[in-house]
This record gives sequence, C-alpha cells and structure tokens, in this order.
Amino acid sequence: MLPRTLTRLVPLHRASYPVVAITGPRQSGKTILAQTAAPDLKYVNLEHPFERVAATQDPLQFLARFPGGAILDEVQYVPELLSYLQARVDEDRSRGRWILTGSHQLQLGRSLAQSLAGRVVRLELLPFSYAELAASSRRPRTLAEAVFRGGYPRLYDESAPEPGGWLDQYIADFIDRDVRQLLEIRDRLAFGRFMHLCAAHTGQSVNLSGFGQALGIGHNTVSAWLGVLEACYVIRLMRPHERNFGKRITKAPKLYFLDSGLACRLLHINDLQQVMGHPNWGALVETWCVSEVLKSRLHRGLKDNLWFWRSHDGIEVDVVLESGNTLIPIEIKSSLTPDVSDAGPIRKLRELATIPGGSVIAPGFIIYGGDEMRPLGADRLIPWQGIADVLAEIP
Repeated sequence: MLPRTLTRLVPLHRASYPVVAITGPRQSGKTILAQTAAPDLKYVNLEHPFERVAATQDPLQFLARFPGGAILDEVQYVPELLSYLQARVDEDRSRGRWILTGSHQLQLGRSLAQSLAGRVVRLELLPFSYAELAASSRRPRTLAEAVFRGGYPRLYDESAPEPGGWLDQYIADFIDRDVRQLLEIRDRLAFGRFMHLCAAHTGQSVNLSGFGQALGIGHNTVSAWLGVLEACYVIRLMRPHERNFGKRITKAPKLYFLDSGLACRLLHINDLQQVMGHPNWGALVETWCVSEVLKSRLHRGLKDNLWFWRSHDGIEVDVVLESGNTLIPIEIKSSLTPDVSDAGPIRKLRELATIPGGSVIAPGFIIYGGDEMRPLGADRLIPWQGIADVLAEIP
C-alpha cells in the first residue's frame, strides 16, 4: 500500500488526545491508515453484524474487551456507543487509546460533537491524491488518465480491477448501505438517477428547482439528497467567497464530485478516448483539480478553506483558497495550450476586491493541461503534473 500523507499526523494527535477520529468516503483507505499508524491497537469492524449487535446490546461489556483501547471501524453504525466511550475516556484520560473511523460525516460528526467534545481530534481522508500516487508504477501518465481513473486506492493495487465494474459495485453498495441508513429511500433507481444528474452537473452551480423538475421530486427532497451525498463524501458543495466583494457576486454554490473517476462512471464514460471527447471534459478536469486542492489541505490536517468567486456578469475564478489573511486565486483550464487571457478572471477579481486593512490577494495559479511552467503576468502558469508541488507550498 502506498504511504498516505495523513499517516504522520495520527501519532502526533494520539500524543495529545484520548480519541482520534478519521472520516472519509468508503474505500478511501481509512482502515489501513488507522492500522498502519496505530499497530499497537486492536481492531474491530462495527460493520460486521456480530460486532454491531454486541456493541448495541451491551456497550459496556463490548468496550471492556479492549482495556488498552482499540480501532473502532465504521463507528457510525453504532453512534450510541460514543456516549459510553465518553465515560470510559473520562475514567481514564490516557492519550491515544482510541481511533474511530466513519464514512458519514453528518451522523458521526454530530455524535462526536455531542459525546466526545474536547476529547477527540478529527482528521479527514479522501482517496489518493496525485502527490501520493507519485511513487506508484500505476500513477496516471496523462491528465485524461488521472481524471478517468480517479483516486480510490483499490484501483491502484497491483491486481487492480478495471474502473468500470468496480465503480459500478461501489455505487450500488453506497446506495444499499449508506443512503438507506440515512434516508428512507423507497425507489433505489430514483436515487441512482439523481446521482447521474449530479455527475452531469459537476463543476456547475446548483439549481434545486431544476434538479427537482428533471426528476419529478420536490425542492426539499433534492436538498436532503444533496446533503446525504455531501455527508458521505461523494460531493462537495463549494460556496462563493462573499467577504470583500459586497453584492457583486453570485450566491448559489457549485457542485463537485470528490472523485472524478466516480463522476466519469456515472456519465457512462468507458475509456480514455471518450473522456477527452466528452462534452463535460472541461468540468471533469475542474473537478479533478478541485479535489486535488481539497486533498492537499485535508491530508495535511489543514482547513479546506476553498471558495469560488463569480461576478454577476459571469466572470469567475474557479477556486479562491483562503490561507490566513491571504486569498490565493486558482484558475483551471483543460486546454493543452496556454493563453494570456487565461489569467483574465484573476485580474478582474483583484480589480473588484475591496480589502481595506483585510485580506491580501496573492499571485494566482492557472492550472492547465499542458506541460510548461512559466509566469503569466503577476500569476503563474502550472502544468497539471505540477499541481501537487504548488499546493504543498501553501500553508
């Protein structure tokens, strides 16, 4: 298994907190990360029916099986266990004895806040970043391959399956296990169509009414279903950066899949030739890049602090990364050939920003599909392969 950037943070936080929680999507590598970073702890999988029943029926007896602590995997299946774990932690405040993992940030996050506030630190693990894949012989060699395959670790094993069949099963398992746990979904096919519609809108503004009309469901249902996809780390709704720009920006969030390979599968893209010729190619490249920015932040234990900016007349900066009092604009282009106009939206953002005594807009980056790195006015042109190095520079 390739090393994960987040691994180094687990021992550091174990030295300071009784509980470390690792959340992230299914199959992102949480279990292996926890076992690698804490080989001294016993492991128990609460997705297993036997263990789930034991933890539910007699939580005190269940926890008593682990006097030295344990890794409790997929703990969202027994959220009531955290109240009993709180009592154990309060009796013995030894640090680093418990590691929790979970795939539902909504349900698990609420339970952590209620039961383990002040006793737990939370880390988030997404699928492989491009930086983490750099040491792999299976690393993507082209932008199209990076976008098409995505980052789920199973797809980079030595005996990796083809992405199509594996991702189909991933989607089916997600709906059957996670969605049905969080929502009373009577029509499994309807939720599947909803996921397909979301994939078709990755990189675009969210229109709840439009989604509802396309699927014949209500506004509130669309909002709830989006909430589940976000809670389970399938999508992220990126909000506009409003501060310092007054009323000159749009308010609607943008939808991004956290794995471009999953979005490709939902769009029925079957190979590399199809992905580059697809009408959504530009949006899929943007999706991959936004995911890389997010991974760079979360896997180093930093706040994501990602926003976008769009004026009412349609000028948009794809990502505005907030680092301290500095705003770092990032533009994303799928083209292989750079153009001086690519930096235009960033220049417009600088013109419209009013930041008296506040934030500073730093030189920005234009990430594109070619292989040349050079200045572009006050900003920098960055080839897609260099995204990891650039992001590592940002504190």
